[in-house]
Amino acid sequence: MNKTPLVKPFLFAFTLLMFSWSFAQKSLKFENGGGPSGNGPTTTDKVVTFYNGDAGVYSPTTTVTYKLSNQQYPSIEGSATTPGLVFGGNISNNNSTPGGIAHYNLMNSLGGSANSQYATNGATPAINIANDYAIEMAGFTDALINSNGSNKVATNTKGVYFADLTLTFNRPVTNPVIHLTGLGGTAAAANGNTQGIAMRLQLTNTGYTVSKLAGNFALSVSGTTIYNSSANYTGATNNSSPSGASGSVLITGANISSLTFRVAMDGDGGGNTWARTDRIAADGFLMAVSLTTYTISGTVFNDANGMTDNIVNGIGSDAGGLYVVVVDANNNVVTSAPVNSDGTYTLPGVMAGDYSVALSTTQPAAGSAFGGATLPDGWVATGEKLGSGTGSDGTADGILTGVSITNANISGASFGIEQPPTTDDVATTIQTPANGSIPQGTITTPPSGNDPEDGALGSGNTVVVTELPSNGTLLYNGNAVTAGQSIDNFDPKLLSFTDLQGGTTSTSFKYSMVDAAGKQSATPGTFKVSWDTPLLVTFGPVSVRVANGALVIDWSTVTEKNVDHFIVELSKDGKNFTGIGTVKSKAINGNSSERLEYRFSKGIDSAKSVAGFLSVVMMGIVLLAFSRRNRLLAAIIIVLGSGIITTSCNKHNTDAVEQQQKLFLRIVQIDKDGGKQVSKTIITTTKE
Repeated sequence: MNKTPLVKPFLFAFTLLMFSWSFAQKSLKFENGGGPSGNGPTTTDKVVTFYNGDAGVYSPTTTVTYKLSNQQYPSIEGSATTPGLVFGGNISNNNSTPGGIAHYNLMNSLGGSANSQYATNGATPAINIANDYAIEMAGFTDALINSNGSNKVATNTKGVYFADLTLTFNRPVTNPVIHLTGLGGTAAAANGNTQGIAMRLQLTNTGYTVSKLAGNFALSVSGTTIYNSSANYTGATNNSSPSGASGSVLITGANISSLTFRVAMDGDGGGNTWARTDRIAADGFLMAVSLTTYTISGTVFNDANGMTDNIVNGIGSDAGGLYVVVVDANNNVVTSAPVNSDGTYTLPGVMAGDYSVALSTTQPAAGSAFGGATLPDGWVATGEKLGSGTGSDGTADGILTGVSITNANISGASFGIEQPPTTDDVATTIQTPANGSIPQGTITTPPSGNDPEDGALGSGNTVVVTELPSNGTLLYNGNAVTAGQSIDNFDPKLLSFTDLQGGTTSTSFKYSMVDAAGKQSATPGTFKVSWDTPLLVTFGPVSVRVANGALVIDWSTVTEKNVDHFIVELSKDGKNFTGIGTVKSKAINGNSSERLEYRFSKGIDSAKSVAGFLSVVMMGIVLLAFSRRNRLLAAIIIVLGSGIITTSCNKHNTDAVEQQQKLFLRIVQIDKDGGKQVSKTIITTTKE
């Protein structure tokens, strides 16, 4: 018989069951070893450490402290040192000394309840009263009688205030569950009848709600009060009156640091007194707390397109070794887990609260301060997203923010990472540039790089110019390039250079390739352009200053080839330059490969006069060019101009200096064959 049709559905169902179980919500409970030792009765604080279900202490360590305060009855009849509400208290039928019991007790030690009467709000493992523990407390009825045995209040009174019980958590919790066992008991009255008694708890914190999750009929919740609603009380958890009350109550609220209950006693009026003076009676009950932890799961994607589609997606990857880390609002590590090779991960055991989830190359210890997201070398973050659909959390940094757990597991916590490209050095050789410029269309060698996801990169890809050349000005498609400029669809034929320095044989700039994800390489490459013959003379720094009424000009050359002399030119408008002097080349036969220094000085008024006179002459020439009939007028203008200049010279200590006139200066190198090169223009004033 072919059993395949039966086996496959079974395997599928089993797999689904195991998958669901692995992502079930987990409970934190009171287990053996987690609470205080010793017997009561005492009023000292009791601290319990939560266990991760039945699997050892939960990490990071989470505790709850039980504290009694505001005792309304500091002593009871028969014991001046015992207050009305204690930890580890018990009845004493033989004498008037209060009895004691272990502070930390199994949940089946009192009340006669059953596992089915408790709930953990859907978390597993469930309550097991033969395995799980609770703190024992007792309210002594002897607090309500006087030394002569008379009652302080009537025996059918409800809500007789005894004390406050505060539960304080060492870290904020959400939706804790309170488990109560044995709210109810009996006390022998003076007339031999039985007085039914039961403790009640009223939550005094505001902003939280109280609701019954499970329990017998007698366990009731009204508003924020938990009480035994049976008509008559006894110690056993029964299905009808008289009965004790046992079960589980949910406190709904987020980020709870502490809960305070007003603890009181109810009487059913079955006896004529609350107690007898020859013995001690009490309602002993158990109180435990459980918390729910949840699972965060998701995937780390190699997002090759870098969210250019506005979606965190791609192929799952662990990038060679990654961890996911849950971080709380105080930047402390809650838990962490490795990323699987297919990029998936699961973070179990996270309590409700607000968190961030981050990527890390190391696994930090729970409870430690988180040092920040890290990725393996060669990887960068592209984005993070909680849930499906488009968009991200806004910042591509390997940290997913806004992960808020209330009462359900979190899935779809996704990370996008990718490997940015690398950029190669590129070198190309061209003919020696003329006039210190490389025209557009000269350079044809493409940029070069590689991307792990996209493959080879070159012309047509995006390039970022990270560093401009030190020799010359870089242009792309005729426009000057700025450092950090991104150029799409890069074409090397659109590159050009101007202002190349003489004496040089190359220029270069640094660049980074950009991949399809929009990420550029971390280490730029060098794009170098070389030529064989050094460019003609290169001017070094040119400076000018005014000293002792004279212009002092200093300049240098790096190399000289076939140079005859230099002309120092001056201008008042930066457009029309006039020579104010010449300097012969220091180079032997006009050729030098070493740095040569030059200086020229001229009286400032004389220099200005020459510049002014020749400017006027130029004006006259321009006028003559328009018409022969204006020659006489041009001559007059030139003569007048000369007179003005002469007058200007005579006013050497007034107008020329006081006006601090701006002057433009440059050096012109003249070759032996008549060619020339011009230095950069510098600006000075006539002020010393």
